[in-house]
Amino acid sequence: MNNQEKNSYVRSQILKALLEMMRIDNFDSITISNLTAKAEVGRASFYRNYQTKEDVLRQEAERLNNELNNIRKNDDPTDYRLKLIRTLDFYKSNRDFYMTVYNAGHTQIIQDSIIDQRALSDEMPAPIAYVMSAFSYLIYGWIIEWLRRGMKESSAELIAMFENSQK
Repeated sequence: MNNQEKNSYVRSQILKALLEMMRIDNFDSITISNLTAKAEVGRASFYRNYQTKEDVLRQEAERLNNELNNIRKNDDPTDYRLKLIRTLDFYKSNRDFYMTVYNAGHTQIIQDSIIDQRALSDEMPAPIAYVMSAFSYLIYGWIIEWLRRGMKESSAELIAMFENSQK
């Protein structure tokens, strides 16, 4: 393996071990030593890639957001229904990660990943920035409630509920 492949392997082992531990233990009680032992990697390998356990989750959330953005890159930017369906389907297909993060009480990581993907900037015209911000927080609230309820509904069912509530 070259260095990039080794680092990728180390990161995947650390993520896998952390998610397994989070399903059993309180996040704050997980030590870096226990985590690296479970992942079967050295502490130096952990610190070469991360500063904190939260960084492991943030990096995975960022990776997933990039994947979602690649899925949606050719979509019509004004088709919010399609964007919503793709987003909800994506979260459902990555349910294990998002449920584990939610159950550990780290909803800020989910919120940051949703808000960051909108790429709000001061250069953006105010009306567009406000609409994008409102849409981002709407999606965040929707996803958090869906996670709280165990993600039982499909994206089509969620959208139908929303559309029916508007009648």
